[in-house]
Amino acid sequence: MNLRFLQLPVLLAASLYGADSSLLKFIMSDARFVAGVDVDRAKDSSIGRKMMEELNSQESELMKVTAATGFDPRRDIREILVASPDSNSKNGPALVIIRGAFDVVKIKAYAAISGFASTDVVNGADFFSAKNKDDNALAFLDGTLALAGDRATVRAALQRKNATSPGLNAETIAKILAISQANDIWLVSTLPVAELSKALPNGGPSGGMMGGDAFKGIEQAALGLRFNADAMEITAETMSKEAKDATAVADVVRFLATMVQMNRDKAEMKGLAGALDAMKLSAEGRTTRLTISLPMADMERMFNTSNGRKPNRI
Repeated sequence: MNLRFLQLPVLLAASLYGADSSLLKFIMSDARFVAGVDVDRAKDSSIGRKMMEELNSQESELMKVTAATGFDPRRDIREILVASPDSNSKNGPALVIIRGAFDVVKIKAYAAISGFASTDVVNGADFFSAKNKDDNALAFLDGTLALAGDRATVRAALQRKNATSPGLNAETIAKILAISQANDIWLVSTLPVAELSKALPNGGPSGGMMGGDAFKGIEQAALGLRFNADAMEITAETMSKEAKDATAVADVVRFLATMVQMNRDKAEMKGLAGALDAMKLSAEGRTTRLTISLPMADMERMFNTSNGRKPNRI
């Protein structure tokens, strides 16, 4: 499924009180990847404000859509969850859950002229599917909740509307609630780390090492980002099959950190190398934990570099 139209709002995120547990019931029981963001908190951070500036720079196009739909992502998105049973986010099944404010009447009128049609009412929700051959679908349960994804996945999620409890196992739910409460952007995955790395450019910063024996033993991975006034806290946690696998993961991380620190004279490595000097890394039992604090000034430089801009002070 192609989710490019959701990439920008997904980048805005964070969560102070944790994921809304009432939204978890919509997630498929076999989900192996769940990520979440709470836009309200993230857009108040320095990086969030930069992203809002990017949206504002496209205001002319944004205002056209806002005028037609009454929906402004800068104002109306509150929380986003993304879930999938596999790592093929481009063509595989995926569900996006958006908590916000929606003028359903205006959106229905706009959908009719922009490639979508209201084809059905599923379990009390307006269900829109693409008129062309795309498999995209969109559903509004009310003026505060929307689901997006491929047709089959959205229909199945709507059938779970009246469920009294999530279909995910208790361990996964506990991890989701814990990491979403402590972080602004987060993910929990039981996919092989090598599969997750395929979604990153060139297989991620560590290349083929993500497919090594140490990472093959990982049964669950969690990642959280928390924006503070002057730094972004990055927390990663993995649960391995055996304690020796957790130790091996920590050893690989130390090796990668050393490689970065050896190249601290390079401008693009300087900020990260400094953060790695003070990283906290531990392997206890089957769990490996890593915490890094990256100064917001360095985050801003990376953000500006990715957008072809000269660095500015936050």
